Amino acid sequence: MPDTQFHLLGTPGAPAATGFDAYREQGGYTALQRAVTTMSPDQVLAEVHASGLRGRGGAGVLTAEKLALVAQSTEDAKYLICNAYDADPRSLIASTLLSSSPHLVIEGMALAAYAVGAAEAFLFMRGARQEVADAVHEALREAQEHGIVGRGVLGSRFSFTITLAGADMGFMAGEETALIQILKGRPMKAQQRPPYPTDYGIFDKPTIMQNVETLANLPAIVTRGGDAFRRIGTPTTSGTKLFTVIGPKGGAGVVVEVAVGATIAEALRAAGIAASEASARAVSVGGMEGGVLPLAQLNTPLDFESLEDAGTIMGSSVIEVLPVGACLVHWAMSRAEYLSRETCGKCVPCRVGVKRVAGTLQGISSSIGVQGDLALLEEFAHYIPDGSLCGFGVNAMHPVVTAMKYFADDFSAHLEGHCPTGECAPVRAHRYVTKHVL
Repeated sequence: MPDTQFHLLGTPGAPAATGFDAYREQGGYTALQRAVTTMSPDQVLAEVHASGLRGRGGAGVLTAEKLALVAQSTEDAKYLICNAYDADPRSLIASTLLSSSPHLVIEGMALAAYAVGAAEAFLFMRGARQEVADAVHEALREAQEHGIVGRGVLGSRFSFTITLAGADMGFMAGEETALIQILKGRPMKAQQRPPYPTDYGIFDKPTIMQNVETLANLPAIVTRGGDAFRRIGTPTTSGTKLFTVIGPKGGAGVVVEVAVGATIAEALRAAGIAASEASARAVSVGGMEGGVLPLAQLNTPLDFESLEDAGTIMGSSVIEVLPVGACLVHWAMSRAEYLSRETCGKCVPCRVGVKRVAGTLQGISSSIGVQGDLALLEEFAHYIPDGSLCGFGVNAMHPVVTAMKYFADDFSAHLEGHCPTGECAPVRAHRYVTKHVL
């Protein structure tokens, strides 16, 4: 169990602090009060740097380094974007934080804005989750009423506003440059970097974009100190991590919080989900672009480096247990089909390559594939990531590569004409006899 002082989901067993009064009673806005009245922006940055906090949005960049890039800018206007968009359709992390702890998110945004000198922020979330949006609207109303948001935050010289924006534009809307294009009212296309958003973002001004889970860690770091935060987790990634865990029977999943470095098995136990050979065949980590691992690797630590070594990613932090009858060719094909629909289409290797991968897997799944298809997939495993502008294309091949690596027998069986689990329906060849009329 993570240190409850740094527990994003609140103290276990305690009621959720959704309202302003309840949040204040649990120590909420203490960090912001301390920051804007007794600390300089540089001192806030120093605590974040001491914490070793890494971005929770997938790439794992050190948060203090990104904040410092915007803080050092001499531009007259700077902006903050909180990425609370659950890009993965099954991820519940952002919506859980926004609905159960909206004031925690607001305080984290205010602290980041104060540290970099931003006076205006945007909170971007899934637009269709109306109950979540209602909770955020109410929290923003309460925050403005109590001087948390607006002019002269908590009686200081710091002013700060938040604009709530919601949209449902598929997986790519979570990519930072595509998200900025949406806020600009432009087509959702990934952009070449550099320039990075920290130099040239919303309104062409320096913009700090942070994942909602990253920002939610800031209040505790400022209150209790970065050194205390660093004592949780691993030497390279400190703190706790939220995961959406889905069992072998599917369903909506459950959000759990574990210390970074806890194993996959420990996260499953926290969710009350068993993964034995009697009920499961494999486990997928990282969401729609994550890889699949055999049950023998359930003791893999949930940190950036260990997951990368195993062939997968932290990604959208979705852990899914695949049922015992799952065919990994079919699973990889389903992922490729989904990703081929979700690409923004700007990069040819991504737009064409992922669709070609999906088609190749459809052929193998139907047992009409040939041995050369495996070599083609391996070629695309390099071609697509190397030629893509953003993380979508860079990570798109993880499902296929790990399925081929750890479940090669599934592919071999299909090339021999049958599905090892019976999940796939083969295309049967028919012989036609042509009668020649003389």
